[in-house]
Amino acid sequence: MAWGVVGMGAQAAMAAVPHAEGGDIAGHVVLVPNPGQSVAPGELVDTVVYFVPKAGIPHVKPGTYNVNSVDMDFRPGAMAVPAGSKITFANLDQVLHNVYSSTPGSVFDYQFQKVGDVVERRFTTPGTVLVSCNVHHFMEFDLLVLPTPYVASVAADGSFTMHHVPAGAGTLYFWNPRAVLKSQVVAAPAHDITQRLVAIKPRVTTELHLGEQP
Repeated sequence: MAWGVVGMGAQAAMAAVPHAEGGDIAGHVVLVPNPGQSVAPGELVDTVVYFVPKAGIPHVKPGTYNVNSVDMDFRPGAMAVPAGSKITFANLDQVLHNVYSSTPGSVFDYQFQKVGDVVERRFTTPGTVLVSCNVHHFMEFDLLVLPTPYVASVAADGSFTMHHVPAGAGTLYFWNPRAVLKSQVVAAPAHDITQRLVAIKPRVTTELHLGEQP
């Protein structure tokens, strides 16, 4: 797996449905290592927090993004995108690759790809998707599909603040490509939220396409 971080700016504008202003959601996330793993300072910048209001699903505007098979690895190794976004998968290696997923709601198999082949997939089901290569089983790509514009990236110190969140109940989700997606029910506005994530996989290059927040 490739290591490191690719910091990405907002590339997909999102528009929210009308809502009652509720204010901010703020808190802190910690990432702790599972046995056999380690966590380096600053890794929390790969973490995304997002809020889905109970009153209704906001509208998001999708984008188009790229993932390459290079040196027997998916690059980037993880990505967050707005729901409805299209991802192109290109094989840049001189060997056959494959792109498939058995994730419920996002099941597909594009068979073999020779060098230079490109396939496209639109992801509409919110949540996490694991994409793999059926030729090289160690190759994995972790995808987060975001159904909401109420999104915040986490700072290196673990803090986050989400602005202009609609008032009322909803579910707050916490994602890091090394950990299992976690959630908790909250009522906006909310402060002093805390969440503990456990790193169960190695770190990979991560791109965060969070869109334009309200």
